[in-house]
Amino acid sequence: MKILIVDDSKKHREAARKQLETLGHEVVITGGYTDVFRGHILKDNSFDVALIDLLMPAESMTLGERGMEFFGQEIMVGYPLSIFLAMSGVKLVGVVTDTGHHDHPASAIMDFLCEPLIANGANVFYLHARLTNDGSKDWSAALKSITR
Repeated sequence: MKILIVDDSKKHREAARKQLETLGHEVVITGGYTDVFRGHILKDNSFDVALIDLLMPAESMTLGERGMEFFGQEIMVGYPLSIFLAMSGVKLVGVVTDTGHHDHPASAIMDFLCEPLIANGANVFYLHARLTNDGSKDWSAALKSITR
């Protein structure tokens, strides 16, 4: 499968590449969401699966002067990004967070999203990540959860 990973954590990106390429998948990774929303990554690629982080630092993509006060602060971009990817033709999308549900309201909301959302014929899943021994996300477990 061709898999898109969007995660701001270098540790999680490196783990994704290692875990998923070992399983024989082609992996494209980006550390921010701007290239996805602007279509740069989607223009040159079609993906079977997208696995994305829930919370990422705000980028300057559409921020005006007042909005720049949020630049670099974690925002819950995983929710709109997951819908955008589904509307762009990715058939399996997983928002995979390592943030505990007691640690952030955006993660706590995921406790109520037990069934996949169907958007544009795509299945969109919201998952709390299992962690590996080194504390990185277990991307292979997330992939297995959404491809059953």
